[in-house]
This record gives sequence, C-alpha cells and structure tokens, in this order.
Amino acid sequence: MQRWIWILWVVVSAGFGQETNVAPLAQETSSKVGVNVSFLDTLLEFHRMGGVFMYPLYFLSVLGLAYVLERFVFYTLRQQLFQEELLSLCKSDTPLPTLEQRIKEGKSRTAAVLKEILRLSSKRKKIEDLDKVLEMELNAHIGELQRGFTMMSAIINLAPLVGFLGTVSGMIAAFRSIALADQVSITLVAKGIYEALITTEVGLVIAITINFFYSLFTQKLERFTQVTMEAGENLIERIVEHESER
Repeated sequence: MQRWIWILWVVVSAGFGQETNVAPLAQETSSKVGVNVSFLDTLLEFHRMGGVFMYPLYFLSVLGLAYVLERFVFYTLRQQLFQEELLSLCKSDTPLPTLEQRIKEGKSRTAAVLKEILRLSSKRKKIEDLDKVLEMELNAHIGELQRGFTMMSAIINLAPLVGFLGTVSGMIAAFRSIALADQVSITLVAKGIYEALITTEVGLVIAITINFFYSLFTQKLERFTQVTMEAGENLIERIVEHESER
C-alpha cells in the first residue's frame, strides 16, 4: 500500500512540473551515449516513443494538409470570390445600363451570380422569382466553395481524440511497467508519462493547424455570401423599379 502511495506522489509531482522533467533525462542519456544526436535521429526517437498511434496521426496530418492546400489554391488562384465594387455600384444611383455593363465585365463569383439574375430578369419580372434565382445561384456557389469542409472538420475533431487515445494507452503501459518493476524510480515514472503525452501533443498540433486554415476559409465564404446576397437584393430592386417605370 505504501509503495502505491509513493508512486502516486511521484506521478503528481511530475505532472505539476517539479524537478521531475525530461531535460535532465535527455542530457543524461546523451552524455552516456557520448554522441551528438541529429535532428533526424530526434524525430525518429520522437516517433518511436509515440508508438503505433503516430501512424493514424501521420495519416490525418497528410490528409488535412492536402485539403488545406487544395482549398488554398481554389480560393486564391482560381477565381476571385467577391468584388466590393459591385456591391457599391448596386447600392448607388448608377444607371441600370451602366451597372449591367460593369456586372458583365466582372470576373468574380459575385459577378457570376448577378449575371444570372440579369439573364433571367427578362423572363421573370416578379421580385419573388428573382429572389429565388439569387438563392439558387448563391447556394450553388456556396456548395462548391464548401467542398472539403466536412473532411477538414472531421480531422479537427479526430486528431485530438486519436492523440488522447494514444496517451491513455501509453499511460496504461507506463503504470503496468511500474507495477511489474522491482524498484520504482522517478526516472521510470517520468519517462512513461513523457512518452504517453507525445500523441496528445501531436494530435493537438494537427487540429490547431487545420482549424486555423478552416477558420480563414469559413470567413472568406461568409464574406462572399454577405456581399453577394446584399448586391443581388439591391440589383433585383433596381430591376423591378426599372420595369415599373416603363
């Protein structure tokens, strides 16, 4: 009983950052080996200590990075999302023929939505019908812009869970080795806890990185939706007013 109380005290002491840390352990190991550990050797050792749960974390990181790069290229290089200039023109007193010409010259997704409204305005005169056109076109673009968001969200949720699972598994193994050891030392306890926490750290790094870019993409999408919706509603009002003045 006293042995387990002593072990628990050691674990708590290590968890609160007392003198039980991994730096002296690493220095002692390096001094015993007598060689300079390279960066690659450090990574390999880091991978070894993380255990088998590092492989699904590697897979999630590569998959998440692939989606981030694809969305980054899509959002920045393929086509401009919105034009603040078109929104200002739709809200101003610019003559409708001039406004139509500027919309037709536009290269953004906002301009594409407004072009469809202009194209169908000759057949659909009611404001309710044009509102449906705006909603349908906007939803079509949003669906294309949201491609990959579900997978990125899943990676953000899964990576910390996989890391935590690896930590729990490592803690079980660490306490098992403590239970089987004839003599329990602080080094043995600290090493087990250190190795167990590696997967949680990796999982959190993956989730935070993917979540950062996911938030950027979401912000761009929300701004596109806001600008396009406001510009479309103002354009529809201008078209209806123009038709009623005829």
